[in-house]
Amino acid sequence: METVTITIDGQELQAGKDRTVIQAASEAGIDIPHYCYHPKLSIAGNCRMCLVEIEKIPKLQIACNTLVRDGMVVKSQSPQVIEARRGVLEFLLINHPLDCPICDQAGECWLQNYYMEYSMEGSRFSERKEPERKRQPFGPHVVFDSERCIKCTRCVRFLDEITETHELTVMNRGDDSTIALFPGKTLDNPFSANVNDICPVGALTDRDFRFKVRIWYLKSTPSICPGCSTGCNINVETYQNRIARFKPRVNESVNNHWICDEGRYCFNDLTEGERLTSPWVRQEGGTLIPTDWETALHAVLGGMKASGSNAGLISGRSTNEEAFLFTKLMSGMTPQAALEVAYQERELTAVERKLKSPDRSPNFRGAREMGAGSDLGLEGWVEKLLQGEFRSLYLIGEDLASQVRDGDRTQRALKGLAFLVVQDIRMTETAQLAHVVLPAIHFGEKDGTYTNRQGRIQRLRPALIAPTGALPDHEIFNRLLLAARIPSPGQSPKEIFGKIASEVPRYQGVDYDSLGESGVQPD
Repeated sequence: METVTITIDGQELQAGKDRTVIQAASEAGIDIPHYCYHPKLSIAGNCRMCLVEIEKIPKLQIACNTLVRDGMVVKSQSPQVIEARRGVLEFLLINHPLDCPICDQAGECWLQNYYMEYSMEGSRFSERKEPERKRQPFGPHVVFDSERCIKCTRCVRFLDEITETHELTVMNRGDDSTIALFPGKTLDNPFSANVNDICPVGALTDRDFRFKVRIWYLKSTPSICPGCSTGCNINVETYQNRIARFKPRVNESVNNHWICDEGRYCFNDLTEGERLTSPWVRQEGGTLIPTDWETALHAVLGGMKASGSNAGLISGRSTNEEAFLFTKLMSGMTPQAALEVAYQERELTAVERKLKSPDRSPNFRGAREMGAGSDLGLEGWVEKLLQGEFRSLYLIGEDLASQVRDGDRTQRALKGLAFLVVQDIRMTETAQLAHVVLPAIHFGEKDGTYTNRQGRIQRLRPALIAPTGALPDHEIFNRLLLAARIPSPGQSPKEIFGKIASEVPRYQGVDYDSLGESGVQPD
């Protein structure tokens, strides 16, 4: 790329010839205030907050739509620029309601932040503020407060350019202009909630998160969306050890700046229902009773060895490290164990295909690369189960009894097993049929890695504290490996990944710590 030399606030830097001033500044770590500009949307140039002073140009220029040129000298903090920003803020606040104490955007509102940085002055506007529409549902995930809107048009451009679904437009002109739905339209496309993320003020808010918790109480942890195998980068935001929301995290190689609505709200399934906090073992009379870990693990090994013809099914939500250990455990007990990875596929619309994967399992590829798969495929594996070809089954994180289409036949097959172990976070329909139930943890409590459909290896980080009594899957497998006297590849996810990197060809040369927050795409 051809570059030019420019100077911004006394700092000389190189920038691509096709860059605008705001882009060149951002790449150099210099923040130029803005509202309407977004790096993945077209330039609107209507908020005027990014005005800068450029030598040899008499008037201030908008940084979002001014291309750099060689020798350009830019001042983003001169007295003239600061005064212009104060004027823009005063104009935007003329009719803006003073409802920060009840606005969900408070704490991450750019109008608040820039006012504190550049203005901090009372309004000179003596007339009453003009009221506008309040709490208007635009769709299942979006509420609109017109009084707070600054008409940056980010939402309109997102729906025109990214989803191409065109639900919103700007109606009327001048002081009467407003964002509105087209007649007969509802904002319910598969990526609709992204407009809440890109709204710089409190005009568009998330109906699911609305009035739940103030954002300054949230703890944010970088992680990977468990909704499908795209592997969208997210921040898991928690409060009082519960997930409050998922927010998209920028990764240009995976999900850009976005996340689908299905993935954004899939955490609700993890927060509902009573968790398993102790192992359960079935007594001779047929009743499941809670027990201690030592007794449960002894029962697992005894039952698997006694029944023979072992099979295993691991969830596509399990990490690479868990799948690797599971493969070692099952093959160590039964060399010919029939292993498979749960897989769910669905048809996608043209809009959904922009980001979503047909595969609902976030780590299907990774689990198979760890050896937890067979030539049978899931359908062939299930057919063998239904035909009674397995004597015992170790089931990780999947509720087969309620998920498989032929539920009655599946339940009969599960009941016909000589021995069934279920490792899950809840007492599911399948767990109620098991001989041993082991309490595990979910993705938000795990450390480890996922491999997305493109083969990119990315890290999960624990955002929550697991309930007392439940154990990480890798620790359960390691306890079983120790009891069965099978060598363990490692105790921690980092140690296990090191073993993966030495044994699995595509992972060779990849270091756990080098994955960072954006992951690694092996050659």
